[in-house]
Amino acid sequence: MSGLLITKSLSLKVADQIASAAIETAIQQSFKPISVCVLDPAGHAIVTKRMDGCPAIAFPKISHAKANTCVATKISSRAYGQKYLKGKDGAPVTPDVFTRVLNQIGTLDGEVATFPGGVLIRDRDSGDIVGAVGISGAAGDEDEYCAIMGVRGCSVAEELITEPAEHSCKTAKL
Repeated sequence: MSGLLITKSLSLKVADQIASAAIETAIQQSFKPISVCVLDPAGHAIVTKRMDGCPAIAFPKISHAKANTCVATKISSRAYGQKYLKGKDGAPVTPDVFTRVLNQIGTLDGEVATFPGGVLIRDRDSGDIVGAVGISGAAGDEDEYCAIMGVRGCSVAEELITEPAEHSCKTAKL
């Protein structure tokens, strides 16, 4: 063993395809304008795009936080919120768990989101995290739908898996 680690990451070309496919999905579905952020496995932005009409201050930051949640915690932003904001029976979590999530958010300088729209992207064969996509601007389930469709619309989609694997969007026209 050489002592060196080699990590896989989405290329600029693929990250741009994901962002563009996500935006095209929002347009086709008549969702509100969205902002898209695609990160590498270390949490660095590869591509950020914002549709015309999408508020320029809040939604790009929120889309980044959703994607960052995925690479920082190795789960989707939806799963992160379910883990720390709802107990096993669906009831609110206890104060100690809520305090823990607030501490995590503070430790990560507020770059965490506890709601849908952040999707983790893994290499299908190895399971390695290769990036994440965060979307904000539409409803949370719609954001997540656009993220998953963005990954499915890229040129290497057959080599990738998303977490979550399936969407929960009830407003998508299928």
